[in-house]
Amino acid sequence: MKNQLLILAALTLVMFSCQSKEPEIPTTPLSEQNLEFEIYDSLVVDYLGNVTLMDISPDESHFLLIDQNTDSIFVTDASGSILHQYKRTGEGPENILGNRSGVAKFIDNKNYLIPSSQGIYQYSLQGELLRKYNPDFTGMSQLLIPSNETHFVKGNKVYMSLLGRYGDLGQQGLALQQKSKQVEVLDLESGNFQSFTPFPQASKLSSATEEYGQLELYSNLALLGDTLFINFRTEPKLFGYSLTNLDTPASVKTIPFPTFLEKNPSEKTISGQFNFRDFFFGTINKVIPMPDGLFLINYLSGLTDDDAKQVISDAGTDFDKMFQLAGEKNEGDLVLFDGKDISPIIEKPEQLGYINKFISRDEIWFSLNFSQSEKDYSIIYKTRLVQK
Repeated sequence: MKNQLLILAALTLVMFSCQSKEPEIPTTPLSEQNLEFEIYDSLVVDYLGNVTLMDISPDESHFLLIDQNTDSIFVTDASGSILHQYKRTGEGPENILGNRSGVAKFIDNKNYLIPSSQGIYQYSLQGELLRKYNPDFTGMSQLLIPSNETHFVKGNKVYMSLLGRYGDLGQQGLALQQKSKQVEVLDLESGNFQSFTPFPQASKLSSATEEYGQLELYSNLALLGDTLFINFRTEPKLFGYSLTNLDTPASVKTIPFPTFLEKNPSEKTISGQFNFRDFFFGTINKVIPMPDGLFLINYLSGLTDDDAKQVISDAGTDFDKMFQLAGEKNEGDLVLFDGKDISPIIEKPEQLGYINKFISRDEIWFSLNFSQSEKDYSIIYKTRLVQK
C-alpha cells in the first residue's frame, strides 16, 4: 500500500551468470506524507436528524444508526431504506437501565449489543430485548461519551469499559490508581463479568504519589485480532495486550504528537466534580488499529492556559458556545501512527464530520459535519484513505 515502507529488490541475470541487486528505492517517511479521505459513496436515509452510523452487520446487509438528538435507533438496508425504528432509552421493560455509554455493535447478522452504565443489553434487529447482562456491582457514571466504542466482541467474550466495580475506592484518588482494573470481560454464555488490566506501570496514572482526575482516568479500547489496545484520554501512550494476558502490556508505544498539553497533577480536581479548564487539555478521542500495523488516531492538542481562560470567559454560562470557541483554537484531528512517527493531519472534505466506522483503508465511514452542512435527509459518507 502507498503509505507502507516498501523494499523493492530485483535480481538481474547478466552475462556470465552474474547477479546484481538494484539499489533500494527510498519512500516518503510517514511524517512527510500528505494523506486525505476521499468520498466515493454514501448512505442516504430519508430522515431529518443528527444521525450517525454505529455499526454494519457482518454480511453488510444491515446498517445500525442512531439519532444523537433523540437516541432513536434505525436499522436500514444497504440502500438506506428504514426497516426498523425505535428507542431503547428511558423507562420501559424493553429499555436499557442507566445511561447509554457507547455505540451499539453487531454480534452477528441479526443481533447487537448496547452498552450502558449499568451493563450491556442484547437486542434483535426489530428492537426486541433478548437478554440483559448486568454485573454483580452497581455501575457508576463518570464521563460518558455515547459516540465512542466502549465494547468489542471476540467469540463469546465481550471486552468493555464499565465503571463501578471499584466504587468503594472513590471516583478518583491514589487508592483507585493503585488497586482498580480498567477492563471488564463478559462471557456471553454464562453472563459472568471479570475485571482485568490495572493501570500499567508505564502509565503516569499508576502513580502512588500524584493524583489524577476523572477526565484523565477515562480509557479508550480497541481490538484487532488477539490484541486489545488501551489508551487513556489525556496520555499520549498506547498499550497493547494479548487477550491471553490482560494484566501486563505486551507493547507500549509513545505517540509523538507535535503538541499535546497535559494537566499538572498538582492542580487537583475535587472528586465528583469537573473543572471547565480540564476539558481543554490534550485528548486522544479514538484509536483505530489497522491490519497493516498502522493506527488511525483522532486527537486534539489542547489549549494553553491563556486560551482556555479566554474561551471560558467569552462563553460565560453557554456550555455549547464554550466548546465551539475551543474547537476554533484547538488543533488536531485524524493522523496515522506507525509506532514511531505520525503523519501530518489527514485532510478531509468539509462535509465530513466524525469518523463512525472503519472497515479497511478503502472503506471508512463518516457522519455529516452538521456545523457545515444542513440537509433535509440524513447521510453517512463512505471514504477511502489515499495519498494526495
